[in-house]
Amino acid sequence: MDDPVKRHPTRAEQLDILASLVAARTIDGDRVLDLGCGPGYVAHLILEKRPGLSIVGIDRNAQALAQAKINLANYAGEFTAVTGDLEDIAGIDAPAGPFRAIYTALTFHDLPDAAKQAVIGWAAQHLAPGGYFLLYDRLRLCAPGLFDLQRDIWSRIERIHGVAMRDAPDYDGYVADLADNNRPGSLDEYTRWFADAGLAMQVLHLHGNVALIGGARL
Repeated sequence: MDDPVKRHPTRAEQLDILASLVAARTIDGDRVLDLGCGPGYVAHLILEKRPGLSIVGIDRNAQALAQAKINLANYAGEFTAVTGDLEDIAGIDAPAGPFRAIYTALTFHDLPDAAKQAVIGWAAQHLAPGGYFLLYDRLRLCAPGLFDLQRDIWSRIERIHGVAMRDAPDYDGYVADLADNNRPGSLDEYTRWFADAGLAMQVLHLHGNVALIGGARL
């Protein structure tokens, strides 16, 4: 299965890390939850490494879920598609769990902050003992005085990978480019939201300002 989003220069490496972590910390029959599964690309990466899991994919886009079923036809007994909007996480008719792993990839920046916090809290409540919540997304930049250093990192990523991660002439331009429906959470916000949900948190991998964050129940 080809990656439906190819423009992100470090995406392949970081999604492989996410999939590898889920595969390494699960066994056959474990239940896994994909929040914002889209056409099933991340679930496909995981099932290639760890067949025999039971992955539930949630997405509000019916067309994406239909495509996920097609893309994961070889894993028909291991993937269940559920229609649901993460902005109303409590209203989703999803299996109750508990889940050995819950993950989300490049979905949170589309959610309002209240929904981000609600989903993190919901995930904490539905993790199996010893389970993990993995959140992969952009981090909001909040330090204008360090923005030139971030631009230098973006420039290096473009030079090495041949594709730009992001660009803006200055910090004000970066903020202006963030639409209302594109608000990455800051590291400080995620630290607070994970703690409020009773999750220990650590940044497991960071490339530019795109982070893979891990959470575990305290």
